Amino acid sequence: MGNSVIIIGAGLGGLALAQGLVRASFNVTVFERDESPTSRAQGYRISIRSMGMNALTAILSPEKMSRLASAKVADVGDAFTCANEKMEPFFSIPQGQDAAHQFLRSELRNVLQEGIHIEWKKRLVRFEDTGRQVIAYFEDGSHAMGDLLVGCDGGGSIVRELLPLVYQKGLGSIPKVVDGNRAILGGQIDRTPEWERLLPLNKTGMVRFLGPNSHYLGVCFSERADRSPTVFWAFLEEIKDPNAPWYQFDQGRILKHCKELMKNEPWHENLKKLVHDTPVEAIMPPWLTRTTQFPNSDQFPIAPTGRVTLLGDSAHAMPTEKGLGGNNVLEDARLLSTLLTSSPKPIDWLKLIGKYEREMFARAKIAIQESESAADYFRGLRPQS
Repeated sequence: MGNSVIIIGAGLGGLALAQGLVRASFNVTVFERDESPTSRAQGYRISIRSMGMNALTAILSPEKMSRLASAKVADVGDAFTCANEKMEPFFSIPQGQDAAHQFLRSELRNVLQEGIHIEWKKRLVRFEDTGRQVIAYFEDGSHAMGDLLVGCDGGGSIVRELLPLVYQKGLGSIPKVVDGNRAILGGQIDRTPEWERLLPLNKTGMVRFLGPNSHYLGVCFSERADRSPTVFWAFLEEIKDPNAPWYQFDQGRILKHCKELMKNEPWHENLKKLVHDTPVEAIMPPWLTRTTQFPNSDQFPIAPTGRVTLLGDSAHAMPTEKGLGGNNVLEDARLLSTLLTSSPKPIDWLKLIGKYEREMFARAKIAIQESESAADYFRGLRPQS
C-alpha cells in the first residue's frame, strides 16, 4: 500500500498538492471545514504568472491542463496601471513575457477538485504524532491516520496553531503569521459599454487607484461563474477599529462604509459612481490582510519527526501588492508533490520535509520582502494629507 497523506484544507494549495500526489498513486484525503464547495465565497479571479503556470503544468495531467483554458477570464487585459484618485496615471506596465493569466477562482477550483477524495464538514481540533504516523481528530468525533499531515488551511491555520502544543520544545523554526492591519472591502457590478467608457484605464488590465489617507481602490474587469461580464472593485484601508461592524460580513454596512469614504474624499466621480451603483447583494466578504514574520533560526523540519508540515498561506501569508501569494501557493504544492513522488521508498521524512521547508521558506521570504517593499512604494507615490 502506498503512503497516505492527510491534507487539511481544500483551498487551491491543498487541492493542487492532492492532484500531484494522486497522479503518483499516493493515498490522499482532503479534509475541509466548510460544508460544501459552495458554502463560502471563493473570490472572483486570480492572476497566475509563469511560476504558477509551470507548477500547474507539473501537477496536473495534460488533459486537465488543457481544460484550464475554459477557466480563464475573457477579454480583461493583463497590463497593470497605477493612478491617483483622480484617474491620472502614474505609470503603466504593458503586457509582457510574464503576463499573468487571469482565472476564475471557482472554475480553477472545479478543475482541481476533480478526482480528489474530499471530506466536508471536517474541522480539525487536534492531532497526534506517534513518530510512525499522524492521527488527525475532528470536531465531529471522527479521526484519520496517515504518514504525513499537511496544513493547507490558510492564514488562520489550525495546524500551525497546534504545532507548539504537540511538539513543545522539540519544535523547529515556525513562522509567525500576523495581521497586516489592513482590510479589503469590495464588490462587483455588471460590466456594460458605459463602464468601459467611464473606466478607460481598465481597457488594458487592472488599475490601482491610490487615494488619500492610505486608501486605494483596485478595479478590474472580470466575470461571474456564469460568465456574465462584471467590473470588480476592492477598497483597501488601514484598520483603526477591528471591531467595526463593516469588518463583519454585513453587506449593507460594508457598502455604506465604502460609500461614505468615497464621498468624503476627492475621488473621481466615475469611481464614486462605481461604488455607489454596486448592488448590496454583490458585496464580497471582507478580507483582513496578513503577513509573515520569520524566526532568525533555520531549524527544519518544523516537526521533529518530519510528519507534519505547512503549505501556502498557513506557512507564509503575504501582502497582496505584487500578486505573489497564489503563485507561491501553487509552487509550494509542486515542490512538495515532486519531492514526495520522486523520493525512494521508504521515505526519509525528516530529510524530505526538511528540504521542502528550507526551499519553500527561502522563496517565500523573498516574495514577502518584495510585496512589503511594493506596498511601501505605492504609499510613497501618493503623499498623504
